[in-house]
Amino acid sequence: MAIFGALSLSDHVRNLLLKQMTSGHLKPGGRINEAKLARTLGISRNPIREAISGLAQRGYLVSLPRRGHRMRVMTAQDIDDVFSFRISLESFAIELALPRMAQRDLVAIRAIYDRMSKAAKRDNVTEVREADLALHRTICELSGNRQLLRAHEAIDTEIQILLACVDLEFEPLPATAAAHLPIVEALESRDVARSLAAMRHHLQATWIGVTEMYRQAGLFDPDNNQQNVNRPHHVRTLEERR
Repeated sequence: MAIFGALSLSDHVRNLLLKQMTSGHLKPGGRINEAKLARTLGISRNPIREAISGLAQRGYLVSLPRRGHRMRVMTAQDIDDVFSFRISLESFAIELALPRMAQRDLVAIRAIYDRMSKAAKRDNVTEVREADLALHRTICELSGNRQLLRAHEAIDTEIQILLACVDLEFEPLPATAAAHLPIVEALESRDVARSLAAMRHHLQATWIGVTEMYRQAGLFDPDNNQQNVNRPHHVRTLEERR
């Protein structure tokens, strides 16, 4: 018996596959077994193929000649593209959002940070991740720009996939939470330049950490691994900073 309703089966399958990628259950290079997926879900292969085709068009999956599809293997260039775009996007979000923020908005952002900090003290990785995502998304929502929010949702999926593939503990959870405090305090000061600097510093540090963890874990595609050609000259790897 199928576990889904009759409508939007391909959307259900797409969301399921995205969840597997963002949770780390589907690893880079992992193959999508259409027949097994159809049996597990109790549906035909047509909506599965439609979902897979859509994810391939968005770049999450790649086609294998006569072997179906697999999850994309990231390159250093991919990480650079994601984080350089995210820095530009969230910087623009702050420029738009901060002048629009009411006191209640700043209180809400502070509450998200407090939730993240408390979750970090409890060593609750899931809650820290959720609060982290919520803080960044809230700033984008407050920008009032729907195109910006759509772009952030897309890049956020890429970020979740990147983080799901590595050991997320490249820094202790309390340090992860604390890294957001300068952003919150800068927003509360209503200083745009200070807020931009705090956000960029945070995202650049994450960029360095994720790149380093991918390199240490040997997760880069060995056949297509350009070495961080877009990274700003002042953003250095951990090895370069030693």
